[in-house]
Amino acid sequence: MFSSLDHPNVTLAEWRKFQREFPPSLIKEVLDRSETLLPPWFMPLARGAAIPSDELLRQAGHYEGKPRPRGWNERGPNYFDRIFGEPAPSGWRSFLVVRESDLSGLWTIERLWATRQGPSSEVDEVLVHTFGWTPIFTRSYQAAMQLAMHCHTNGPPAGLLWVKGMPDDPTPAIEFATHRQNAEEADTIGRLP
Repeated sequence: MFSSLDHPNVTLAEWRKFQREFPPSLIKEVLDRSETLLPPWFMPLARGAAIPSDELLRQAGHYEGKPRPRGWNERGPNYFDRIFGEPAPSGWRSFLVVRESDLSGLWTIERLWATRQGPSSEVDEVLVHTFGWTPIFTRSYQAAMQLAMHCHTNGPPAGLLWVKGMPDDPTPAIEFATHRQNAEEADTIGRLP
């Protein structure tokens, strides 16, 4: 069995149970990975993503129709960031980042730290639910921005946390996730009448 301190592995049965029994104060909906269009390297063992509850978004200061908060810069199509903290000696800055997951209409919530190892380190930390480190995605960039600022400034509420978004070497995790998916699909096909 694959083991990684960086990313937990949950069984398909545990995932299906979480999809039915998630905490409604934090989560409105849980989506399978195939519904999120996540690239294989992003949170490779995550089985899907969770959409935050309206209650959690209200706590973060978001409401439907709220405009983009001040201080956020559009850096490219479907990519926004907001600088926080002082520059590192290297000159790198720390950013809150929200970006659309491959035009899925779902927005990630991330932090890039000034101490990262160069521009290729696209993902430093991702806001997740503690179960299987399920990434939290929103359905609008405005909601993602509000939740990012709230969880960065105040710390995430109980049940959420910031985690490293990609193992140092993602290849073994990606291979394990691919093998896991293939085995589960074969098992499902084997059970068909």
